[in-house]
Amino acid sequence: MIKFFRRIRQKLLRENQFSKYLLYAIGEILLVVVGILIALQINNWNESRKMHLQDIEFLKNLKTEFSIDISALAYRKTEYQRINENIKNTITLFDSRRQTLTPEEYQEIVLGLSQLQILTPINKNIGRNDLFIAQGTLDRIDKELNRRFITYLQNTQSINAAITKLGETLQQLNILYIHPNVDYNEINPKAKRIDFSYEEIFDKKEIRNALQASFRYRNSYINDINGLVEEAENLIILIDEKLAGAE
Repeated sequence: MIKFFRRIRQKLLRENQFSKYLLYAIGEILLVVVGILIALQINNWNESRKMHLQDIEFLKNLKTEFSIDISALAYRKTEYQRINENIKNTITLFDSRRQTLTPEEYQEIVLGLSQLQILTPINKNIGRNDLFIAQGTLDRIDKELNRRFITYLQNTQSINAAITKLGETLQQLNILYIHPNVDYNEINPKAKRIDFSYEEIFDKKEIRNALQASFRYRNSYINDINGLVEEAENLIILIDEKLAGAE
């Protein structure tokens, strides 16, 4: 092809047909320009298609992340509801001021006292998506989705920070008021998991207050979990809408 065009140029020059040569040169330049533009267009299309597929994969990963969050939050909510039920029953037994307990009631108090300090947030890991988020991928895909996602992260971080502080407070209450009154029997495997004198502790206000604080703090986190789950579910709906329009 190159030799063909070269022969045409040489022929026009030999015949001194400068006007035709000029038109030919312009046409050849235009042809090259058109070829470059077509090549750029194809390259842009390929890059756009590649980015589109990456965006779809990113959104699917993000949806998976929210689904994992929802499962983890639901599990934690169930766990903390169970602990709070034990603590509530323990407080009820203390308030009854009964002198004797059934084995089942004793076990209820064991659970309440041993789980009083349990309150930890769920650590969120965005390792598979944080690079894309840092590069502004989500903001480019959908600004509203990006805004809601940032709000979700901020709420999660704020709640986790607050729960961490409350959990540390419960640990201190446990050390100050529960440990001095119970024997956890950690070393002897044949001993009971926790041993205490019910008659000595059921009327101690500091123990009752520690249990009340534990119930209140954990119940607050349960309410926060409900809000986070709702936010995550709404984000999944938005992602599904984007995926439905993209695929």
